[in-house]
Amino acid sequence: MRRILTLILLAAAMCIAAACSSPSSPGQEDIERARESYSKGFYLEAEKDYERYLQVEPQGKFRKEAWDRLAEIAVTIKGDFDRAVVLLEAMYLELGGDRDTAWKIMFQLGEVYSELGNTAKAIEAFEKCLIHAQGNPDHIYRTQLRMARLYRNMGSYDLVAATLENCADSARDNEAKARCLYELAQSYSFISSWSQAVKTLDSLLALKDVSDETRALGIFLLADIYENDREYAKARSLLESILTTYPNPKVVEIRLANLPEVEPEPLPLVPPSQ
Repeated sequence: MRRILTLILLAAAMCIAAACSSPSSPGQEDIERARESYSKGFYLEAEKDYERYLQVEPQGKFRKEAWDRLAEIAVTIKGDFDRAVVLLEAMYLELGGDRDTAWKIMFQLGEVYSELGNTAKAIEAFEKCLIHAQGNPDHIYRTQLRMARLYRNMGSYDLVAATLENCADSARDNEAKARCLYELAQSYSFISSWSQAVKTLDSLLALKDVSDETRALGIFLLADIYENDREYAKARSLLESILTTYPNPKVVEIRLANLPEVEPEPLPLVPPSQ
């Protein structure tokens, strides 16, 4: 009896050991192999294993990771934007129930459609982004900026202005507000609406708690407008004020070197003294 009990315990231990050495789920080996291949830069091998994981693990806890990696490989490694569209749309159907995840997927899809030159689909994706962005000021801000740039590429400057004005009004802080205003002023300058551009830049420069870089970008654009109006003294003064804060100081130096010299004001004519 004792011998039988010993054999039973030994068999049970062997079963437990075997269970521990085997994968805990059907796709465990696939996901681990995919991660290893990805970390070593073997992206095509990783792609196959991530695909296999999605097939064998319909309820797997690493499905989002697999979808993310597949989309990343399609976009950044292979440049296969058509495949990326298919992947992201499938990913959205599966994971779109979570608002933040849905926003990220739609934002990436909008970027992919933009790369494909399908502006209508890109706008549609970003419009869905706005729906999922409700309650998240950062997501709203980023979506509106991206949509405004698309509208600008389309030449729809009325939509550009409406989007960026809304962006500035709903910005989470002054830095985000300043970025929206800068994009708006830049858009006005593209259509030679100089007075509107100056007014917008004045609003930007009046804001507090704005980064040196954003402020310098606004000042550089304002200097460009003054130079266009041949107000060279104002342009020079503005450019000199951002020599150390503009993202690329060399550009400012070149603009200053090429700026026309300001002609001295002519002396007023006075009658000779009697």
